[in-house]
Amino acid sequence: MALFCLAALWSFAEATLFFIAPDALLSIIALRSLRKAMVAALLASFAAAFGGLLVWTCAQHFPEETLQVLLLVPGISGSTFEMARQLLQAGLFEGLLGGAFSGIPYKVLSAEAGYASIPAQSLFLVSPVARLPRFVLVAFISWSVSRLVGARLSDRRKLALCLAVWPFVYANYFLTAGW
Repeated sequence: MALFCLAALWSFAEATLFFIAPDALLSIIALRSLRKAMVAALLASFAAAFGGLLVWTCAQHFPEETLQVLLLVPGISGSTFEMARQLLQAGLFEGLLGGAFSGIPYKVLSAEAGYASIPAQSLFLVSPVARLPRFVLVAFISWSVSRLVGARLSDRRKLALCLAVWPFVYANYFLTAGW
């Protein structure tokens, strides 16, 4: 239960100001249980929707302040907002899904939805559906690798390997997106 709460809180935080996605936690949960990782992914996708709604509300009521705060988050720049705007032109679901798989932070997409006056209820309803596929994919890959190596690695070594992967993922992301 604690891991489920942590996944939801982490996802809400990442949807607002935190800059590490809950994928890292979901991959760790999946090392031992795909079922638990899927439940955590589902909860994380709904929690993200609440965080997105908060960012959308801030963008609607305090657009300049919201932009300035989000520009302080590592990996976010003016070009990130431009890419988010372009993604959302294809449609809300398409933009959110594209952002989830292209490294555009959900918080930026939520803010852009607010700036574009996309209805809050649309963002709230579509967000979990658009966020869930990446969460599920990350969990499934982690679980699959864990099953592939099987007993050749202890649970402790699998965890160490998983924990070692994420700094490289984020180092690459921040080298590309900027700190």
